[in-house]
Amino acid sequence: MRAIDLLRHNFAMTESWTMPILEDLQKTPLAAATPGGNHALWIFGHLTFCEGLIVRQFVLGEPNEFANWMPILGPESRPEEDADAYPSWEEVATSFRQARDRTLAWLETQNDDDLDLPCKAPPKGMEAAFANRGAGISLVITHWCNHRGQLCDIRKALGRRPIFR
Repeated sequence: MRAIDLLRHNFAMTESWTMPILEDLQKTPLAAATPGGNHALWIFGHLTFCEGLIVRQFVLGEPNEFANWMPILGPESRPEEDADAYPSWEEVATSFRQARDRTLAWLETQNDDDLDLPCKAPPKGMEAAFANRGAGISLVITHWCNHRGQLCDIRKALGRRPIFR
């Protein structure tokens, strides 16, 4: 398997494993596994924000289309228990779909050699993690896996059975 195909496969798998959990939590967007913990709306918004941050800004050197979400959903943000502090679930879902579709469309234009190209704007202090485009893009996937675990814990705290897909 070529590296580019592995990335495409992993994007598809993490999305297919995570979206059913997010959809299940849509009616309880502020539920968290622990008091003050990351809630479903924050996680979904944060993952969407970071799709723009990692792919557009760090890898491609373009503006993050969700830069205005930085204070509430960026890496240094903390979950608020006020739903009005966030974009609506529907806005996040629409924004995610658009961002992911842009990521996948860009990925379709790439080949294995392109993945070795340097990231255009790696964050200061994280240059090793963003050594090249392949490494940078793979961080989107691992980031989803990290937060998927938190979403599973939220469902468990709500007394729901696991979702396996």
